[in-house]
Amino acid sequence: MSELRADDPRQLGSYRLSRRLGQGGQGVVYLGRSAQGAQVAIKHMHATLSGDPAVRRRFLGEVEAVRRVAAFCTAQLLDADLDGDRPYLVSEYVEGPSLREHVIAEGPRQGGSLDRLAIGTATALGAIHRAGVVHRDFKPGNVLLGIDGPRVIDFGVSRLLDTSATTNLIPMGTPAYLPPERIKGEQAGPAADLWAWGLTVAYTATGRHAYTADTHQEVLARILYGKPDVGELTGRLREIVDACLAPEPGDRPDAEEVLRRLLGQDGLSGDVLTTGAMAAVAPADPATSTDPATSTDPGSAGGSRSAGDLGGLGGAQGRAKAGRALLAELGPHAAGTGPIEDPDPTTSFPAIVGSDHPPHGGADAGVAPARRPRAWQVIVAVAGLAMGVAGFAFWLRGAEGPGLEGTWTGSAEHFSANRIFPVELNLGADGGAMRWGDDLHCAGRVGRTDSGTVFTLDQVTGSECYPGTLRMLPTTDVNQMDIKVTRAGKDEVTYSGKVARRS
Repeated sequence: MSELRADDPRQLGSYRLSRRLGQGGQGVVYLGRSAQGAQVAIKHMHATLSGDPAVRRRFLGEVEAVRRVAAFCTAQLLDADLDGDRPYLVSEYVEGPSLREHVIAEGPRQGGSLDRLAIGTATALGAIHRAGVVHRDFKPGNVLLGIDGPRVIDFGVSRLLDTSATTNLIPMGTPAYLPPERIKGEQAGPAADLWAWGLTVAYTATGRHAYTADTHQEVLARILYGKPDVGELTGRLREIVDACLAPEPGDRPDAEEVLRRLLGQDGLSGDVLTTGAMAAVAPADPATSTDPATSTDPGSAGGSRSAGDLGGLGGAQGRAKAGRALLAELGPHAAGTGPIEDPDPTTSFPAIVGSDHPPHGGADAGVAPARRPRAWQVIVAVAGLAMGVAGFAFWLRGAEGPGLEGTWTGSAEHFSANRIFPVELNLGADGGAMRWGDDLHCAGRVGRTDSGTVFTLDQVTGSECYPGTLRMLPTTDVNQMDIKVTRAGKDEVTYSGKVARRS
């Protein structure tokens, strides 16, 4: 990140620019803020958009396709401006270094850290490909290491540029990660991304490119006629990487097959992206985690443990269930009507669960004995009240501006099914519509109630999709909201998550 230069714009559309985040062959990326104050990343592209209506229509179609990508380990596209000679794209801002920067500064990854990186990036490619989009420039520089795990950026950008410009030079993309079919001038499909994924995993494990040479032409020749150097990568991860580096695109596994193999779920049904998204961010249990810097686990010596030893996933899921059980124990009002967040899956509750004495018999049976609140309970209560007041204050400030109208996108977790899925919400003055579930296959009408943040969800269509009540809860950002949905006839929250308004 660096200061703006003298020739940099200070504003693009309604977005105020504050700093440079980076620069590449496709354009300059800036840190900016929307009119509502939300931080965003803005890519000001070098490409000149053709005046040909057919090209512009294709460009618009590509933008809409990229917008449909579910938020599984990706940075979502929020806005795009196609007017003028230099279009720009606006996406989520992910704070953190790129994978390339991290490997250069800290060295290769090994053990569970490498496993989670492989899982997170494969999950992102699975979500991108489900939307009918091909990344076409997947590489370590396009993976950001955010606080919530790896996030893939710039998906579809190369395709957007290809609709508006042509070149007789080297195909767009980084030479060291171009698949053979791109070099031959053939069409690049999802298999091209899996080739680049295999090379990215190898780079993460070894700290060097698998194809190196003094010139770009030599690199391309080695890709066509040589063999990749993946170092000492061993075990199941080595087998998966080798499969992704098959010369023929048809011989490579797709992203979801790669993810199932990484997770040890070969042949199993179910939404593998949900499991992948959880595994990519779940910290390892202390008893089973492996520190790459001090590991003596022979399975991590070659840069990978077995896919079945993804320490922390099962433990985190178990703790998440324990947290939800606690909410149920606190009662339906706590679980269904207030802004109580799903407990952190990495938190245990030994001081709460089971700490109360069972009720005594007799006339007072079923009534817990009164007792003085403990100091930590007072602190939690005061903190909760302060957060509630602050949240309400921020909400009042936001309500004076854009209110809730607009298009909101994000993801939610279904508690009992342990599934994560995308959500898209369109709100107007009189209500709106919502889509959710795998591939957004559920749809329903959103109706307003007397409360400004509580909505009815009815006229629902889709398999295993149900009507209910939608609650939108304010955060400190007027363009981000927490959502909670309670199924009709139930008291407890069925699924909850976070959505962001497209600027």
